[in-house]
Amino acid sequence: MKCEIVICGDICPTKDTLRYFEAGRPEPLFNDLLSVFENADLVLGNLEFVLTDNPKPIVKAGPILHGSTKCIDVLKSSGFNLLSLANNHIKDCGEEGVKSTLEACREVNIDTLGAGANLEEAKKPYLKEINGFKIGILSFAEQEFNCASENEYGANFFDPYEDLDLIEDVKREVDYLVILYHGGVEYYEYPSPQLQKKCRRFVDKGADFVTCQHSHCIGTIENYQDKSILYGQGNTVFGFREGDDSWNQGLVVKLNLVRDEIGITNNINLIPIQAANKGIRLIDKDNSKKLLKALFLRSSTLSDKEFIQTSWEHFCGKKKHLYIPWLFGFNRYLIHLNRISQNSIVNLLFGKKQKAVSHNIIRCEAHNEVIQELLKD
Repeated sequence: MKCEIVICGDICPTKDTLRYFEAGRPEPLFNDLLSVFENADLVLGNLEFVLTDNPKPIVKAGPILHGSTKCIDVLKSSGFNLLSLANNHIKDCGEEGVKSTLEACREVNIDTLGAGANLEEAKKPYLKEINGFKIGILSFAEQEFNCASENEYGANFFDPYEDLDLIEDVKREVDYLVILYHGGVEYYEYPSPQLQKKCRRFVDKGADFVTCQHSHCIGTIENYQDKSILYGQGNTVFGFREGDDSWNQGLVVKLNLVRDEIGITNNINLIPIQAANKGIRLIDKDNSKKLLKALFLRSSTLSDKEFIQTSWEHFCGKKKHLYIPWLFGFNRYLIHLNRISQNSIVNLLFGKKQKAVSHNIIRCEAHNEVIQELLKD
């Protein structure tokens, strides 16, 4: 028996692809990738925007991503069976946006996971028997402006106190378990120390394959306990940026499951794709080899704990002039001024004690919980 699952990364219309979404035209959007979809038993991806015909953006930091409900038609006609909604943009238009997205997918018979009318619904796994294989998929996001609650529409966020047990429970019901994790830091090619620890724990609890989305760049892949963790799948459809290969290139994952008298074997194929001025297409054979060679070279460092820590410290150091003023609530003009003055505005306005207090509020779970509650409204 065989089963083929295709997993795409982040999908969102932009100025250069919106016309294809709205016209329901899969050919110029996905080009030769359609043949990959056509041969698969299950095609899924991360829907990184709200489907709504009446957008009401919430107040938040960062971009608001939405498109009309007819944008779902192009994904249906391309062969998508399942969409993950556990991401940081699904609630960009509030509860109504989550509701309209769920309804739009339901109307064209595309299944969803990772979001719902409440947290209990959002946490439900996708379970399906395909060609004799019991497949399970779980989708988690990090907490931003997106979360579901006991009585509020939103995304499923990862809660280690409950969800590590959930992974274990789901694994008992299935032959093969996939976890989609929408998290990590944008534009960083390696896992942070915490992300690596978290994804390895997913495997410890039963995951057979883990892919991290959201970073908008191709990262690294790790073999851990004979399972695979992909730290950064890159974009699938998110527009073209001139001269930015990191943004324009991504990976589509193809899982080939085979059952014989010994058990289930899994062959993981990483399919490089490239955004162009019009849609995306497969990267040619020679450039695919170069891209995958670079990926595996980066990945060879993942067992080096010291490298992971040092690389993370270096990356964070480069982001200090952006993150520190965010923490203190600077507006964009002060952020710009602080950036060009190499953090002198922060050092002028905030002393060592104030920074230490802020640090403690963030790192201490008890303090953080109080602050989250105070700032919620």
